[in-house]
Order: sequence, then C-alpha cells, then structure tokens
Amino acid sequence: MATRTVVVIGGGIAGLAASVRLIQLGLKPIVLEKRPFLGGRAYSFTDRETGAEIDNGQHVFVGACVQFQQYIRDIGAWDQVRLEKRMALPVLKHGRLSQLRARKLPGPLANLSALLGYRHVGLRGKMRILWGLLSIRLTRLNPDSVHDHVTFDDWLRDHGQNDETIQNFWNLIILPSLNDNISVVSAYTGIMLFKIALLGPARNPAMGIPLVGLSTLAGDNARQFIELHGGEIRTGVDVASLKIDDARITGVLTTGGESIDGEAVISSVPAAAMTPLLPKVPGGPDSPDDFFTPAESIKTAPIVAVHIWYDRPVLREKYVAVLDSPLQWVFNDTDLKSRDDGGGQHIVISLSGAWDWKDRSKQELRAIFTAEMARVFPEAQRAKIHKFTVVKMLEATFRVVPGSQKSRLSQRTPLPGFYLAGDWTDTGWPSTMESAVRSGNLAAEYIAEDMGAGARLGADGQ
Repeated sequence: MATRTVVVIGGGIAGLAASVRLIQLGLKPIVLEKRPFLGGRAYSFTDRETGAEIDNGQHVFVGACVQFQQYIRDIGAWDQVRLEKRMALPVLKHGRLSQLRARKLPGPLANLSALLGYRHVGLRGKMRILWGLLSIRLTRLNPDSVHDHVTFDDWLRDHGQNDETIQNFWNLIILPSLNDNISVVSAYTGIMLFKIALLGPARNPAMGIPLVGLSTLAGDNARQFIELHGGEIRTGVDVASLKIDDARITGVLTTGGESIDGEAVISSVPAAAMTPLLPKVPGGPDSPDDFFTPAESIKTAPIVAVHIWYDRPVLREKYVAVLDSPLQWVFNDTDLKSRDDGGGQHIVISLSGAWDWKDRSKQELRAIFTAEMARVFPEAQRAKIHKFTVVKMLEATFRVVPGSQKSRLSQRTPLPGFYLAGDWTDTGWPSTMESAVRSGNLAAEYIAEDMGAGARLGADGQ
C-alpha cells in the first residue's frame, strides 16, 4: 500500500487522471473537490421530469486522443464509449446532406480522400483546401513563432483560402474543436489541430462518443478505481490556501480550517481558481510570481447546450453538423445512449463559441431553436415538444487567441512540492478532455521524478 501522499485539488478529469497516474507510480492521492460530485466541467445530472441522466454538454473525443483513451481503459470504462474506425461527418447545408467520409486508404490519404465526395465545396475550393493542408504539413511550429501572433483566418487567407473554404470546411472543424470562431483563434493552434487531425493516421479524426452520462463515465468509474487502489476522494471540501514550510508546499488548508498534509500538492483547478491559493513569497527577479503571473491573462469562452425532447424521431443520423444555421452541431442523444425514450427523441444542440446565446433567456432560446429545428429538419414540424431545457457553461474552455501560448504554464512550478494540472496548462493541446488527461499525467510523472518514486511512463501513455 502506497504511503507517500499527494494532495490533488480538484476532482475534474485532470485531477482524476493525475490521481490514476499517481497510483500507477506507487503514490497515494487524496482528491479534494468542493462540489458534491466529480467530473469538473464534464458532468451529468438527473433530469427531474424524465429521470434521464443528462450531460451538461455534448462531449466528444477523437482517435488522436490517445491518453484520454488510455485513461478510460485504466479506469475500466472502455465499454462505455464508442470510437468510429475513421472520419465520417455528416454535414447539412440548405437541406442538402453531404459527408466528409474517409476512404479505406493508407495513412493521411484516407483523411484527404474525405474531400472527394464533399459537395459543400466546389472543385476549385477543394484544390484550395489541399493547398492549405500542404502548407500546414510543411509549416514548422514552435510556441514563440509568428504563428501564435496571427489568427488562423488571416494565415489561411495568406495561403490561398477564401470565404467558401473557410466557412464550409475550415471553421466547420475549428469552431467545435476550439470553441471559438476561426477569426479569433491563433494560427498556431489551428495549424497544430489540422496537423494532428487530418494529416496524421486515418484513425485520428474518427469521432468518439460517451455511451453513458459523463458523471458515470468520468466520475464514478474514476472514484471506484482510485478508492480500490488505496487513494482517497473527499467531496464537499473547499481549499482555502496552500501550506508552506521552509519554502516548500506541504499541504493545504480548507475553508473549514482543516489541515491536510502531503509530500506534494497538485492544483487541477482553472487558472483563476489556482492563483488565489498561492502563498505570499518574497519578490525578486526570479520569484515564483514571475512564473504564475502569465496565467492571470487566460480568458474563457462559453458553450450553450440546448436540450429538446420530441414525441417522435426528428433526426435520422446520430449527429450532424449544420452550416449556415445557428444550430451548429445536433446530436441524437437517444440513439447515442441507446436509450428507450418511449418512441420519442432527445436532441442536444451544441453551441460552441456561444457569445450570441449566453445571455439569452430560456424562452428566447426555445423560440429560436425550435423554429430552426423545424426549418432544417422537416420531421420536427410535425413533432410535439415534451420538454425543453438549456445548460450554459459560461467558462467552458480557455481561449486560444493570438498570444495565448505564453499563458499556459508548465506542470512543474518553481514552488517546491507544488504542481499544476488542467487542460489550460502547457500540454500542446487545446482545451479538451485529452489535454486534461495529458496535464494530469505530466504532473504525476514530474512528482514521481522529483520524489524518485516510480519510472516515468511514455508520453503516449503506454
């Protein structure tokens, strides 16, 4: 049984992944979560009227998310997700359905072949896209390069792209992936995304979907694994500050006045919640303040999830992207969760970069999106709505605007005994469940290195 203890602040995916990796490295995690449930920004709740477990928003992953997949396997939940074999994205525009569907070809050719049958971009547009992808393939990235100081939209237009290709292809992928419009995200992150997604192995852009509620998938399974292997999880515990002794972090103090000791502490909460925990230390040119200050400039972006329960099926596909419509992405939750909704259908509309919707009332959103569903999907015109609800996540993800790379801190900090996790830290990935897991793995491995406990595992999670 592990006796060397690490305190983990936050029970989101980053903190849970860090805890799982700590156990694998022979250390004991104590997870402190201020809310009564685990999962962080990936959680679900039981709807009072239907009794169904509803996710706060539609979370997906792709084949390139190798460390997230390994984490799901480690906690024994692989049978609770489904990953397609290759990319197959149905896209609807003006009532016309087309597919970005990869063929059975070797390597990146499989993903590039998806353009062949994609009817929302003409032949010249496809040639432009191929030129843009070639330019991305030949681009060398580093966080200090010019690519982090210009928008992806500007970079693409400088590399042969126009309104047709940006609206019908590039932003179709950028908006849901980075939770912001292509006109404001950095070229660095956009280029990195396409290098991984479309220019890597055929499985990389394949869609992965949770088959159960997020609290079950990310929370309950992790709790069972951690507690079964000697770790502790305490919910309803709010951390007030870090404890420091002889210039080393030695634990935390809770708002209830409890002192919880550990040989190291991982903060896996968002940057805005992490900085108030820091102890006051003497200043100087190399003080820890210089390390943590950039995190104060991190900004966030909202996601709004619109849930509609119809009395009959209105969507035939499991999910579909909709161009030239506020709908963005529409998910058939009834089918995805293999749930019996009594002949009805639960639809989830996922609105990324939801600046236009975050302040709208439930009544306004209902009027707008039920009308839009009826306009885009004829079956919805005849269907009755049993229930309608909205979940707003105003700080769903951090923004990857130009210049944001400098705000992403390393998991190893200059405060001895203090480490960071969270999708916002420097993982090389945007704000995703994959980034959260990678950050937790890195934090745990740095602790193991610094303590001399356990062997560092490979970067691919194997």
